[in-house]
Amino acid sequence: MNKLATVAIAAAILLSSCVTKEEKSPTLPEAKIDKVLPDKILEGQPFNQQPNGASALSVTGANLVKGSRIKLNGKPLETASSDGTSLAALIPTEMFAKSGSYIITVETPDGRSSNPLPWLVLAKTGPAPVITSLHPDTTPAAKGFNVQASGVSAMGMVGANFLPGAKILIDGKEMETSFGNTDQLGAVVAPSAYAKPGKYKVTVKNPDGKLSAARDFIVTP
Repeated sequence: MNKLATVAIAAAILLSSCVTKEEKSPTLPEAKIDKVLPDKILEGQPFNQQPNGASALSVTGANLVKGSRIKLNGKPLETASSDGTSLAALIPTEMFAKSGSYIITVETPDGRSSNPLPWLVLAKTGPAPVITSLHPDTTPAAKGFNVQASGVSAMGMVGANFLPGAKILIDGKEMETSFGNTDQLGAVVAPSAYAKPGKYKVTVKNPDGKLSAARDFIVTP
């Protein structure tokens, strides 16, 4: 669930409080969760902010019936149900104020718990980011590459020590960047960054200001 999709979580929580007798039945199928979104955040930094300022996360899986609750390290959160395959919850800032590995579970109305999944709260600062490879690392001038459904060109990156909020820069200009993992980033590459032949410098800047060493992005004639 992305940021836009979670905007109405606070209102949905109220609607999710009505649970039928069937949903309280001890014969409910066992809940299973396969994803937590986002699964990594920075300590103390709001994410997926709602109109009331609270942060929100979601889980996807199976048998996530109405009345189920997301739990963080065993503590139940204000939870909104949807279609049985996803739930969303508000998380007070104090619950992610310190870095560490936390456990996310879902409890169904009959009191049973799902499988656990890890939720990582990363320190605000750490080692400088490292780029090991770019995809692509070369392209013909003015020709799109890794073209997305929206028509934009995209660059993938593999490396290490990336933090949520990291930015890919090409010759010092920030690209629209998506965080995949601490070792993966992606970016929408502006047409101006490959309009003319040349050797361009690609770097990554973490939210703490630390900058990676540069890798070459070569635009051929």
